[in-house]
Amino acid sequence: LEEEDNYKHIKFTDMLFDNPHAAVIRNLQECSGFMGLPFNVYYKNGKVAKATTSIQNREQITEILDSEFSK
Repeated sequence: LEEEDNYKHIKFTDMLFDNPHAAVIRNLQECSGFMGLPFNVYYKNGKVAKATTSIQNREQITEILDSEFSK
């Protein structure tokens, strides 16, 4: 995300879908109906705040970040 500097209070990570550690994400109830990749899971205070599938555009991502993680 090019605007990552605007979200210094958020930690961004990525993980390959077939990584064994990704089973945590693949098995989430919030992702159970997802049929496509990528999955995007947004955590807040250790809980899923939002989960999306398919490619999200910049506007969609920043809308989620602003609504779920505003300072």
